[in-house]
Amino acid sequence: MVQDATVIETTGSRPPGWLTELTAAETIIKAVRLRAWGLSEVWRIALSDPAPRSVIVKRATGEMAEEARRYQQLVIPLGLPAPKLIATTGGEDGNPVVLVLQDVGRDTLEQRPTAAGYRAAIHTLVRMRTDAARRLATTPWIAAGPRRTTVDFLDTARRAQAGVTALRPDLAGSLDGPTRVLVGRLERLAGVPETIVHGDFHAKNLIYGRDGRMIPVDWPSAHVHAHLGDLYSLLREAEKRGLADDVEAAALPALFAREAGISSTTVADHLVTGGLCWIFHALRWVVEEGVTAVPESREWLDELVADCRTLAAK
Repeated sequence: MVQDATVIETTGSRPPGWLTELTAAETIIKAVRLRAWGLSEVWRIALSDPAPRSVIVKRATGEMAEEARRYQQLVIPLGLPAPKLIATTGGEDGNPVVLVLQDVGRDTLEQRPTAAGYRAAIHTLVRMRTDAARRLATTPWIAAGPRRTTVDFLDTARRAQAGVTALRPDLAGSLDGPTRVLVGRLERLAGVPETIVHGDFHAKNLIYGRDGRMIPVDWPSAHVHAHLGDLYSLLREAEKRGLADDVEAAALPALFAREAGISSTTVADHLVTGGLCWIFHALRWVVEEGVTAVPESREWLDELVADCRTLAAK
């Protein structure tokens, strides 16, 4: 742990003590806070020694703290396209986890939502799913911890329904039908090879890499399954933000199908299943953690429940 880090320049808030204690021999020549909310705080810091470089430092609690574990369980063993994990500390006795990560780029797809950027995101998604499926086929033990089963998803759905009912009694029973649909759909996926699911494949978590690739960041929700929740969440977000036409979102499922070597009909069907998986997870997070850590997330319930019912009707 660092004792005497020096901060020469800051942008915005002055770095907190936990950040300046990360290095003893190096000087922080610039610190920029990128995010600060209930469960996670993220900084970009420029260090001077032994050679000038920029790193990302994240401090996380709650479910966000799972990122360090997911790096060890999935990201590193599967060689996924993610920032290199340089160091991690904390996490004992409920203390926050601090991760030091490679700085892979400054612009996110959210900041620059272009059609080319969304296509690059599809290329990355297909590549990481294909590579992970190939690796898991030969070394299935990698998925032992973070593998998700139909029983796991059913438990998530039941917890989501219980939480939604407690917060919004008027929505009681609204997820019963979608839960039954989800179970049937997951059974139909039983023969599809398992692969990686990022779990939060949104534009804010996709970085334009320096070599032209799109690099996913923020991996605490990553798990192993066959569903297409990542593609669903990317498309859903573009529509909700009014970007569907600008980024040519309607063409992305077909692009995914071509690159993955499967039919467009199959992709459309798997998108429904993946969408249900993603929404139930999002609802479970909102009712169990979000309403406390991010109070405004309570306002997402109506839309998430409505989207869940719409998907189930398909």
